[in-house]
Order: sequence, then structure tokens, then C-alpha cells
Amino acid sequence: MSSLQKNMSIPQGVVLAICSLVGSGLLCLPGLAVKIGGIEVAALGWIASILLSIPLVVIFMQLSLQVRNAGGVATFAGLAIGQWAETAVGLLLAVTFTFGIPLGIYMGGMYLQQILGLADQDLLWLIWGILALSILVNYLGLKPSGWLNTLSVASLIILIGLMILAHHNFLASGLVVYANAFHHIDSVSFESMWAVCAIIFWAFLGWENMSFGSEEISGSDTEATKRAIKWIYAWAFVIVSAIYLSLAVLTAGAAINNFSVSGVTGLLALLENTPFERIAYALIVLIILANVNAWVFACSRSLYASGKAQILPIYLSKLSANGIPKASVLTTGAALCLVCYLVFSGILPLENGLALVNQNFILVYVLSIVCYLKLNKGWFAYLIGILGLASCGFLITGFGWLTLIPLLLMALGWVVHQLKQR
Repeated sequence: MSSLQKNMSIPQGVVLAICSLVGSGLLCLPGLAVKIGGIEVAALGWIASILLSIPLVVIFMQLSLQVRNAGGVATFAGLAIGQWAETAVGLLLAVTFTFGIPLGIYMGGMYLQQILGLADQDLLWLIWGILALSILVNYLGLKPSGWLNTLSVASLIILIGLMILAHHNFLASGLVVYANAFHHIDSVSFESMWAVCAIIFWAFLGWENMSFGSEEISGSDTEATKRAIKWIYAWAFVIVSAIYLSLAVLTAGAAINNFSVSGVTGLLALLENTPFERIAYALIVLIILANVNAWVFACSRSLYASGKAQILPIYLSKLSANGIPKASVLTTGAALCLVCYLVFSGILPLENGLALVNQNFILVYVLSIVCYLKLNKGWFAYLIGILGLASCGFLITGFGWLTLIPLLLMALGWVVHQLKQR
């Protein structure tokens, strides 16, 4: 078999998109945002981040309609500034996924370690267990992956409901915080808003993941497939925004009532010592597994496309009889296991991991926007493109020297492309 199977339905696409964005990290990010910027700035930061994401969602949706290819954003970069950029972004994504996914797995592993009361030395085995289950689900195909993702989305909604039931007064207090925040919006400094948004943006990494799966979205014909892509992005954006805002309001309410949610367990602290505690722990396990599963899906498809384009070893492009890129799935698992071990052993510190991964993706987003502007004309396209660039420009201003890292990786990609051409 030479191509991926087109068997991803609209519900499967929606839950995959949601699980790509919403994971265990979300439970600690709201508290971290409050710690960095204060209650009101953090509250406004979630609104600002959702607004900043709208042009990016529109851009990735339109590109997924026009360029349905498992290469995703690497293909977009090649169309934007030349074939060498596809090689460069393919390498950039391989590095970013390899170092970024373990961050999510570690946050999830720390939750489970806390829940299960395990010793520190057991953390690595726990992390490997999470990763092994995610690799197995992806190895078996989209159907079991879709069931896991669906259960995860249901778990998220139930979890938020339990938090509201446990502390219904926090919801009302949080709404008061938002009203005050908007009233004092003119006193918010650019520096404090950037600091909050740069952290919160981690929660919005994932829209590009759907570009890796666009080749597998089903439809009776081209128009049906395009309608499916539009519905996937639209429903995913509405549900993700509702989840984020609900948790942001709860966090603001907790903070104003001097209830700390900035610890290791983050927002799960809202359910500790309540009748819902054990239920919440079971739900968070599903959420963690589905989030890692969604990122493993994106990474494996990116490696598959890079192997097919001979950017990476060609064996990565091999498909099973039922159209699953099992070689790239297993390679993803092996690479992530190695990085998790290096981090656990202290050989590879990831203190600046969030910022490093975020700014790598921002560069990829900029190239995707350039591709969007090349393929789309008219005032609406130019407006969306300008807003998308403004969003990336706002977020990238504070990264400083870290911006050199993706630029160096891009330069390495150019060298590799030139050698490959010769």
C-alpha cells in the first residue's frame, strides 16, 4: 500500500483536534499564569490567547483544505519559500516533537505519580508506561485511537463539571474577577501580558496537528472531504475555547478566594478531599493518555511524510497492509523513550522546554502564514494573514536569543537539502 487510508470521520477529527490541544498540562497552566502575571492579567491572558489563535485556526483550516498532505506544516513551508524549506521544517519538527512531547508526558507522569503515591525513582517507569500505551493505540490504527480520544473529551467535560459542583462559589467569584479585569484593562502592561500569553500559548499548540491528518479525512468526494475539514476545525475551536474559558474562570475564582492551584496537581487541587477525588483521578488518566496519543499521531505522520520525501530515512514511509505507518509509529516511540530517559537521568535538562518548543512552532506558523498568503488572495485572506503574523509577532518578541535555535535548525535543513540535491 502506497498511501494512507482516508478513514477519519468528523467526530474522530474533532476529538483528535481537542486532544491535541487539551491535555494534562492545562491543569497546571492556569495556576502558573496567575503566579506569573497576577489574577486579572492571567484572566485577560486567556481571552487574548483565544483571540490570537483565531487567525491561526482559519489559516490551518484553509491550508488543510488546499493541501491535504501528511507532511502538514513542512509541506506548507516548502510551498511558501521553496523545497529546501520542506526539508528544513521536517528536521525542525522532528527535533521539536522529540523534545516537546516528553514535556507533556512528564507533566502527565507527575500527576499520576502524585495520585498513586509513587516514589521518585518510579517516575521513569510510569512515563514509559504512558508512552507504551500511546504507541500501542497508534499502532493499532484510527479506530481504537478514536475511542480513546472520545473518552478523553467526555472525561474533560465531566472533570470541569465536578470542579464546578465542588466549588460553585468559585465560578461566580471568577466572573467578578473578569468584570474587574476588563474594567482595569488600561493599566495592564505589555510586558506582563506577554509573559502570561507566552506560557498560555503552550495550551494552543496543536492546531497544526490536524494538518498532518488532513490526508486521512474521509469523504465521498472532494467537496464532502472539504466540508468535513471545515466542521472539524469549527467544532474543535468552539469546544476547546469553552473548556479553556471554564477553567480560566474557575482558576480566577479560586485565586481570589486564596485557594492555591499552582502546585504539582494544579486544578486537581479543587477536587482533593471531596467526594469526587477518586473519580477525578480516573478521568485524568484518560486525558493524559489521549493527549500523548494525539501528539504521537502527529509526530508519526510527520516522520512518515519526511521519510516519503526522503528528508529522513525512507523506511519511515513504509505502510502496513491496512495503511498504518507502523515504522514511523515505532520509531517515534523509541526516540521518545530515549529522550524521557535522558531527561529523567538529568543528562538533558528541559527547564526552558516550554519556551523552546513554543518559539520553534511560532516560526513554523509564520511559514504556514506565508504559504496561506501565496495560495489565497483578496482582502479577507490578507486580513487573516496580517492578523496571524501579528499574533506570532506579539508572542515571539520576548524569546530573545532562543529564536536563534530554530533559525540554526532551518540553516541545517538548507545544508541537508543542498547535499541531497547533489
